[in-house]
Formats: sequence, C-alpha cells, structure tokens
Amino acid sequence: MMTTLTQWCSRLATHIATAGMFLLFALFIYGIAMRHLLGMPQTWVDEAVTLLAAWLVFWTAAFVLSFSEYISFDVIYRLFSPTAQRIVVMVGALLFIAVFAASIYGIIDYILFMNISTTDMLLIPLDQVYAIFAVFLIAMILRLLILFLRLAFGEWRQALIDLEAIPQEHS
Repeated sequence: MMTTLTQWCSRLATHIATAGMFLLFALFIYGIAMRHLLGMPQTWVDEAVTLLAAWLVFWTAAFVLSFSEYISFDVIYRLFSPTAQRIVVMVGALLFIAVFAASIYGIIDYILFMNISTTDMLLIPLDQVYAIFAVFLIAMILRLLILFLRLAFGEWRQALIDLEAIPQEHS
C-alpha cells in the first residue's frame, strides 16, 4: 500500500512539474510573440516566467529528482569500500539535515515577514513567492532522514545501489 501511495505521489509531482514546464514554455513563447511580432510587450510575462521557473526548480528538486540525478563530485567517494561509502553518505545526510533544520525557523520567519511586499507586475505577495523554498527544505530534510534510516537500519547495500553509489553490474 505504501509503495503504491509513494509511486502515485511521485507520478503526481512529475505531472505537476511537466505541466509547469509546458506553461513556462507557453508563456515564454507568448511573451516573445507579443514583443517581437506584434510590438506589444507584456511585462507581466517576464515576471511570471521568472517566478514559475524558480518554483519549478525547487519543486522538481524536492519531489521529482532522485538523489542520483543531482550533480555530485564523487570521484574520490567511488574509491571507498561500500562500508566507507555508507558512512560517508550517513554523515553527509546528517550534516545536511542539521544545517537545513537549524536554518528552517529563520527562513520560514523571513518568508512570513515578506508578506508586506508584492511582486511588481503580478502583485503576488512575496511570502507566496518564497514559500516553495520552505517546502523544499522540509521535503529535503524528510528525504535525507529516510535515506539515513535506510543506511543505518535497513538494507544499506540496496540504498547505496539506489543512490548509484555502487556501480551496478550489467549482464
């Protein structure tokens, strides 16, 4: 049941990101057409594209991408034994959890404070603009905690394979 729910949520997040990318592209093309073909620039389009792009980056990073899809510099890491890789990933996950958790209160406080201002063209309150960053931080804390628990108490070799920390043999 939990796997089905997780898969459904993952597909939903992917569909939302895909729809957002389509909307971003459509707005971008609309803005270009209005500005360069009809000579009627729509200034709100630039703001909408910028805001949508920022939301899509954080949404996708929080809910769509797997850890193996993030950019990583793991040349030295791959030289370690699987046990050492496990320890490195566990320590790294704990460090990121600590940093994110330590900063979340101040970040949410600042986001809530930003409701005193709005965007220039669309007049969207800035707390709504920046809210996705808090969602991103909370999602990443939860994902890193799950990763840590899998490595500490679960089938850690499979968790490393899922991270592509151990190159898989191709048959």
